[in-house]
Amino acid sequence: MMPLVVIGMLFGGGLFVVYRAVRPRHVALATVVRRIEASGSHDGQLSDSVRSWLVARSSTRTECDLAVVGREPARHAAEKISTTLGLAAVAACMGWMMSPAPSTVLGLGVVGGAIGFVLPDLLLRSHATRRRRAFRHALSSFLDLVNVMLAGGAGVETSLEAAASAGDGWVFDHINEALLRSRATRRSPWAAFGELAERLDIAELAELSSSVQLAGEQGARIRSSLSAKAQALRARQLAQIEADAQAASERMGVPMVLMFVGFLLLLGYPALHSIAGI
Repeated sequence: MMPLVVIGMLFGGGLFVVYRAVRPRHVALATVVRRIEASGSHDGQLSDSVRSWLVARSSTRTECDLAVVGREPARHAAEKISTTLGLAAVAACMGWMMSPAPSTVLGLGVVGGAIGFVLPDLLLRSHATRRRRAFRHALSSFLDLVNVMLAGGAGVETSLEAAASAGDGWVFDHINEALLRSRATRRSPWAAFGELAERLDIAELAELSSSVQLAGEQGARIRSSLSAKAQALRARQLAQIEADAQAASERMGVPMVLMFVGFLLLLGYPALHSIAGI
C-alpha cells in the first residue's frame, strides 16, 4: 500500500509542476510601461527598446539550449515531469520487490525521481552542444559566401541575403529570419545577428556582430573583418577536430585496460581463493 501512496504523491506533485510551468504568466501593463520608460526618452531609443523588449528572451542556459534545439519550454517541462515520475515509479517498485520496508521504497523512489529530473537537462545540454558546433561550421561557410559576393562588387545587404538564400538547413533558416527581422524593424543586420547570438548563446556570432559594427559601414573594412572572422572560425574548428580525434584515440585504450585488469583478476582469483581457504 505504501508504494502506491508514494507514487500517487509524486504523480500529483508532477501534475502541479506541469500546470505551473505551462500556465502563461501575465505581466501588468504598468510594469511594461515602466520598463519602456526606464530605457530612454528619445523616440529612436523608445522604438528600439520596444522592439528589444518584444523579441528579448531570458538568457538562462536552459532556455538558450531549448532555442538552439527548437523545442518549446512546455514540452521540455512535460518531459522532465514524465521522466521524473516514470523513474520514481520504477525505482519504488524495485524497492518494494527487494524489501517492503517503507524507507527503502521511499528512498529509491526519491533517488529515481532525482535522476529522472536531471536526465532531460543533461540530454538537452548534449544535443544543444552538437547543434552549436554545427552552427559554427555553417557560419564559416556563410561568411565565405558573403566574402565572395562582396569581392564580386555586391553590396553588404545583398551579399548577406544571397549567401543566406544559397544555403539550407536550420542554421540558414535562423540567419534568414534574422535578416528578415532586421529589414522589418529597419535595423542593421549585425544588430539582428547580435540578438540571435544572445538567444542561441553562440559566442562566435556575437563576436562577428561586434567586430563588424566596430568596422563601420565601409565595404572594404567589413570585407576584411568578415574574412578575418572566417579564418578564425576555421582555425578554431580545426583545433576542435584535432582535440576530439585525440580524445577518441585516448578512449580507445580504455577497453584494452579493462581487458587487462579482467585478465589479471581471472589469473589471481584462484590463488586468492586458495589462500583464503587455507
